[in-house]
Amino acid sequence: MSEGTTAKIQFSVTICLLIILLCLSACDNSKPFPVLGRDPIPSPLVVEDHSQALAHWAEQGIRDAVVINFDAHADIRRIADSKIAPLKDLYNRRDWNDFKNADSVDSRSLYHEGNWIYAGARLGIIKEVYWVIPHNLFSGNNNEQKLRQFLLTNLFSLDTIKTFRFRNNRFSGLVQGIPFTICSPESLPDIDEPLLLSIDTDFFPEYSHKYRKHYLASLHKVFKDLFRKDYRIQGAALSFSVNGEYLLPHLRWVGETAAMILEKPEILKEQPSDKLRLLMQLDYAYRLQDFSAILRHSTHFFSSYPEASVFLYKAYAHMLEGDTDKAYEAAIASCNMDRKYCSGLPYIGTVYFKKDMYTDAERFFRAGVSEAPGMSNGLYCYAHCLRETGNLKESLAYYKKVAQVNGSFPADFLVFETCLLSGDRHQAVDALKAAVSGLEQTQYAEVVDERAANAIYAAIDYAANEGLNDLHRTLQNHRAVKHMVVSYPRKSLGSNLYN
Repeated sequence: MSEGTTAKIQFSVTICLLIILLCLSACDNSKPFPVLGRDPIPSPLVVEDHSQALAHWAEQGIRDAVVINFDAHADIRRIADSKIAPLKDLYNRRDWNDFKNADSVDSRSLYHEGNWIYAGARLGIIKEVYWVIPHNLFSGNNNEQKLRQFLLTNLFSLDTIKTFRFRNNRFSGLVQGIPFTICSPESLPDIDEPLLLSIDTDFFPEYSHKYRKHYLASLHKVFKDLFRKDYRIQGAALSFSVNGEYLLPHLRWVGETAAMILEKPEILKEQPSDKLRLLMQLDYAYRLQDFSAILRHSTHFFSSYPEASVFLYKAYAHMLEGDTDKAYEAAIASCNMDRKYCSGLPYIGTVYFKKDMYTDAERFFRAGVSEAPGMSNGLYCYAHCLRETGNLKESLAYYKKVAQVNGSFPADFLVFETCLLSGDRHQAVDALKAAVSGLEQTQYAEVVDERAANAIYAAIDYAANEGLNDLHRTLQNHRAVKHMVVSYPRKSLGSNLYN
């Protein structure tokens, strides 16, 4: 073989090798996953509702991931197979727009904030879950017994609870076949593979209460425990959960601070900023219901920190001192500074409503609905308020909106009761049928307020007196109604509605 031929062969081999290396380089777009606490988590996903993380991770193509979920709720309620099938179809077709739109708690939804983890597991996005709870159930004696009772209180089935075992200060079992472990921030597991980190801000109020720490101390302790594990993060999401009324609007700053720590972990080693110290002081005064201290702190720091959160605390202070006009003015100012804080208006409306100050409550509710039509906190009490002020037609419209936004139960029972009060018996019967159907379809239905109990007692009476035997039998025998009778014993409720 001539030297020229040899040179050509060597040149060809070199070119081939270069092409292969270039192809490999082009195909390998992966970057090292950031190590939590050591590296910044660039642009963590920040959402209103926790379930929005599922669509994001689905679109990213994440598969077989371990999730560490800091949350006051498990978010793993079962979804009927009849809903999983169309959700899988959307997922397989990569129809991300409809996938996102399927996230709702009404009857048309395929998943929501209470079951998004179950949905993720059924789609193959999630393979294992660590639920980090804010409750202090891992110290002292009888830990396993306390945790079994905790699961029972959170409506886990007895068959599911039987699978759980207490090991290494963690409580592990299977939920619908999904490996599921409950732990505390102190007993987080060692995990080598990249994982998904999920934080719901509603974790921190409960943690702060149970562990007797203010919010900055709570954030510092939780993230210090988390950073100690050197987790590699392939996705991080933080939610506020104001919509579901799991977090009070003024505490958004806690979630905003948590997101900031993920992006800039070095600040955990620094002294808190003056702004955070101010917010901590405001919240401490709020907990004590000390309106004069709130006004003093907010006035002193206003020029330096004209923050929406500060204005909302100021609105609460004026509410506490009995100055409704100034409370309204401050709440509107907070809303105008940051539209996400407009949810403070219906929250203040709810406070006034619970004080039976219906005219003042309606003023804040109307402003909240006008300024933040996409938010859903306070709608249930707003509908009650409208009914108390005699505006039955508008009240009925808002009960129906509550049913659309938050699901049939218990709103449809209030729709039924309001129809009776309006004298529309035909619509009342249709509403009663929808209410009973919604109750049957709501796997985790629980009656948690007296107004809902009143409406259900009225439904029981009406069904009995009108000969609607099937509806009456279903109501009498339903688990949630039996629990209701114990929690909210019948008084002289609703007996005049059908006479």
